[in-house]
Amino acid sequence: MTLAERIAQYRRQKGLSQETLAQQLGISRQSVSKWERGEALPETDKLPALAQALGVSLDTLLTGQQPESEPSFPPARSCRRDPLEMIFRLFRRWGWIGGLILSGYGALLFGMGLLGRVMVRQMFPFPLEEIMEGGSQPFFPIEIITGAAMAAGGLLFLGGLIAAAVLYRKRR
Repeated sequence: MTLAERIAQYRRQKGLSQETLAQQLGISRQSVSKWERGEALPETDKLPALAQALGVSLDTLLTGQQPESEPSFPPARSCRRDPLEMIFRLFRRWGWIGGLILSGYGALLFGMGLLGRVMVRQMFPFPLEEIMEGGSQPFFPIEIITGAAMAAGGLLFLGGLIAAAVLYRKRR
């Protein structure tokens, strides 16, 4: 049985005239007539509305066979998730990249401390001991500050590398 014959058969079973069916679909009666004579095919966007108007499923309309059972689809996943769960999942999967970023910040901080120390030594060529003994030059705690920055940067760098290695192994 062709699609044209099925359209005519289901229309008659439903007790609809071509005019009534055409009005329900928002098309002309001539279009329904052409479909039933096999001179034209319904547009794809009209097929679901046609199947609904005829009281059959789209599969039944197109194939002529009644579906044995409903197709089984996997259960739909919820679109809304707990944000904290998503953060933990991202951290478990991509946390090692965070460790690399942390080590990058550590290297940057270490480099800035080293650069500050070099620049201060070039600007003030006198030794730090003279300043601390009460010499005529004012005391600048720059060496202490730059040393602390270099130490913190080194710790961040090593900690980031260790965190990246541990998290990379855990993700597998």
